[in-house]
Amino acid sequence: MRSIKGLRITLLFLLIATIIIIPFICFEAAINQWFETTLANNANARWTIAGILFGSLSLDIFLPVPSSLASTLCGQCFGIFYGFWMSFSAMTVSSLLGYGLGRYAQTTARKLLGEREANLLTTFFEHHGIPTLIALRTVPILAEASVLFAGIAKYRFWPTLWATLLGNALVSLLYAIVGHLGHESDAMLPAFLASIILSGVFLWIFWSYQKKKL
Repeated sequence: MRSIKGLRITLLFLLIATIIIIPFICFEAAINQWFETTLANNANARWTIAGILFGSLSLDIFLPVPSSLASTLCGQCFGIFYGFWMSFSAMTVSSLLGYGLGRYAQTTARKLLGEREANLLTTFFEHHGIPTLIALRTVPILAEASVLFAGIAKYRFWPTLWATLLGNALVSLLYAIVGHLGHESDAMLPAFLASIILSGVFLWIFWSYQKKKL
């Protein structure tokens, strides 16, 4: 019985992840080429570049946007300070949109989950919502899915906001630094790997602390 207790949650998560990742896989090359061409043709149009990057990151929850590339370009085009704030504010907008979408769709989603699984999801976020949201901000797909699930679980707004703010700050700073120090084509992979390691370290610290409490 326990083995299938969270089956519907798993299936819903896989469905959301699939909806998010399929467009990215299909259009990743075209999007990357569009980014490079647009930025090359508007090398002196800083407001145009800023609008493209901010809009792309803000709508990342809905569109197949390569957020790692966009965040790295923020640092490359505008430096660490301005690049960080551009990436951070846009990612926060995306997080709020994702949370709002989850709350809006919660009735339908909870019906699909069933009462027991919906309560299980809510309980999980009540106990582990903050560390989960912070850690998963560094992981593509899971970052978007986590805020959607927070909304579906009816997790409280302010803890969700503070957790995503902290997670977004860590990710944005990392990508802004790497983008400023290198070229985006060479910097994305090390920045991505560093973000995954950061997420793993955070989760390890959290679960170690939890075991000591038990």
